[in-house]
Amino acid sequence: MKVKILIIFLLLFNFLHSQTESFPQYPNPVKIPVYLSATFAEIRTNAFHAGVDIRTQGVEGKEVFAVADGYVSRIGVSPYGYGKVLYITHDDGFTSVYAHLSKFNKKIGEFVKNRQYETKSFAQNILLEEDEFPIKRGDFLGFTGNSGSSGGPHLHYEIRYTETQEPVNPLFFGLKIKDNIKPCIKGVAIYPLKNSTVNGQESALYLDVIDENNAYSVENPIFRVNGDVAFGINVFDQADGSSNKNGPYSVELFLEDALIFSIISYKYSYSETRYVNSLIDYSYFIENKERFIRTEIDEFNKLTVYDEKNGVVTVNEGDTLNIKYVVKDYNNNVSTLAFTLIGEKSSEFELKKDASDLCYNVLGEEKSEINMEGFMAKIPKYAFYRNLVLNVTQIDTIENIFSDYAYQLGSEEIPLHKRIDVSLKVKDEYVGDTSLYIALVGKDGAFSFLGNKFADGYIEAQTNVLGTYVVVKDTIKPIIKPVNFKAKGSIHDNWSLRVEIDDKETGVNKYDMYINDEWVLADYDAKNKLLIYQIDDRIKKGHNKLEVIVTDMIGNQCVYSTILQR
Repeated sequence: MKVKILIIFLLLFNFLHSQTESFPQYPNPVKIPVYLSATFAEIRTNAFHAGVDIRTQGVEGKEVFAVADGYVSRIGVSPYGYGKVLYITHDDGFTSVYAHLSKFNKKIGEFVKNRQYETKSFAQNILLEEDEFPIKRGDFLGFTGNSGSSGGPHLHYEIRYTETQEPVNPLFFGLKIKDNIKPCIKGVAIYPLKNSTVNGQESALYLDVIDENNAYSVENPIFRVNGDVAFGINVFDQADGSSNKNGPYSVELFLEDALIFSIISYKYSYSETRYVNSLIDYSYFIENKERFIRTEIDEFNKLTVYDEKNGVVTVNEGDTLNIKYVVKDYNNNVSTLAFTLIGEKSSEFELKKDASDLCYNVLGEEKSEINMEGFMAKIPKYAFYRNLVLNVTQIDTIENIFSDYAYQLGSEEIPLHKRIDVSLKVKDEYVGDTSLYIALVGKDGAFSFLGNKFADGYIEAQTNVLGTYVVVKDTIKPIIKPVNFKAKGSIHDNWSLRVEIDDKETGVNKYDMYINDEWVLADYDAKNKLLIYQIDDRIKKGHNKLEVIVTDMIGNQCVYSTILQR
């Protein structure tokens, strides 16, 4: 009997991991012990994590190798996102991705550098044919780094289906991780839906979880409920040898013994990644920076990570319903949390008052427009995850603005799936002033640049964040500062020239460096605000003229020029 149970368990476990699909088995892309700092489909801001992050012992420069035969199909270079990245299309239907590199191998590096000089641009997105850079399993590709938006040295390793470009969990492909640690459940939430209550309240109930040697519970596990309720869970996972708080492999919710809701980190599409804002309790995240995975599925949420979708439970008077969460990591370490719902008599609810003239119904399946004096918004279909009502408020307390008012549309706690167009009327005396732009006002009062396109006395911009919009002015030039040399100084011992560039108003838009009036390649490290030129034969012995030109999003330009001695 025990043998039969074990066989059934192994079959189910294998099914969970493979989703009935077999995957090729690859070697590790690095020749160091593999520890992860991020897992596949881990929830990030506005997105799922598309691969795994492999720790590189806190340093850059570890060798990276191709995991299968194929060819380099794409090369990317950017101060943001993946930084320096290689895409290898393989013969087996999959594409591997190696991101945040510090350097490409010599052949690829020279090819990219030539393209950068041809286009006079550091940033590149190069698509290649099959015969340009053929690759064999085990070929050296480059070195790990910290380029792009990386928060520290690591290798972002990703596998995609070549045909659809859908990312799929790299752990299916033989990447072995030592993991004997159960997922950690930090909190649980119960959400009363329309005309429902939990413990006599209409508002969400957020509960701390008690952890006793990885056995999870809540202090009072019985809840009085009437009507429809959904749930949320705040959870993270860890593996041996790493302190990072990563995403779990699966989250399941059971009503009695029936599975009613589950998500699994198997695969997803890039086109759906922003739906992560519908998966989580978005308003709670904005306020508290903690993510609860919700079991209620919004009407216009198209996520495919759901395996079971019945995450709303109806509780009637007299019911006793047992609820259990089961959270697993890829190595099948399991954590559970159980509680009970007791059905009680329904409550009386007051009718909601009609919306005021400054409220607008937004229906997901229809385009919407908001038109009021001085402010307009155009909202495409399915910009939100459900039908809702948006409030618009005129605000006259913000000083030094160039529109009659600031305009608050909804709030930042309401997630936007698609960009909307907003237009603000400029005060008559400032129409045509090209230093004006629309800004989003942060909670701290800081302005974030959205756009500066003029049209008929209005400025237009696009935004994917609701909040307060205003017209402000930027006349301040960017900042350029030498870091490892002095003006009119010697660079005899330098291997590079480093220049800090920054713009605190609207942000850096364009940057160029010239040596002796010729454009030279300078890597832009945006997160550290650095332009870095590796000295080569373009700098001659004797006097050399250096010029750096930086332009912000409005068009304000700063020029730094000096003579350096080598």
